[in-house]
Amino acid sequence: MSSAPAASFEDVADDVLAARATAGDREALEALLRRHAADVFKLCHLVAGETEGPDAAQRTLEKLVLNIDRFEPEKGSFRTWALTVARNVCRDRLRRRKLERTHFRRDGEERVQREPTEQPSPERLALARIEAGEVAKALETLPEGMRSAIVLFHVHGASYEEIAETLDIPKGTVMTWLHRGRARLRAALEPAEVDA
Repeated sequence: MSSAPAASFEDVADDVLAARATAGDREALEALLRRHAADVFKLCHLVAGETEGPDAAQRTLEKLVLNIDRFEPEKGSFRTWALTVARNVCRDRLRRRKLERTHFRRDGEERVQREPTEQPSPERLALARIEAGEVAKALETLPEGMRSAIVLFHVHGASYEEIAETLDIPKGTVMTWLHRGRARLRAALEPAEVDA
């Protein structure tokens, strides 16, 4: 069985590429992953953070390769499926990180060790408004679901329906999370008032 050159895959639909990939066409699988890798990396970077993002993205791509036979085009697009896998990988990593921060007292009672928060200077806050890194940090303060909705909508351009499908939540919840998430981000990115 001969495969078409990778360049010819540009006009081939994702579901066709996925069908060919599940049938063993390695070039179709590679074309499909190349097409969606940037979205996976962006989502993982923004949801899991700078440190965990690259590893989460790599793990996501591995899972997509290993589980390509689980993609069901009748349930949604490959992009939606890939971003759902990425979100689940990020969620698992965030859960694991949260568990690592949890410590137990001798009496068995659980307590969470909170890391000290550093108060940046007003000058730093003013500069932070224009730094993309600060936006990423502000995103990390949002709950995981809300952060995913914000990233899917504003970075990936997903519709309310696509976000609802990806996150497996009602459309109304998507709209609420987006509204509340934007408000929280706005508040987090506003410079602190300086007393004169």
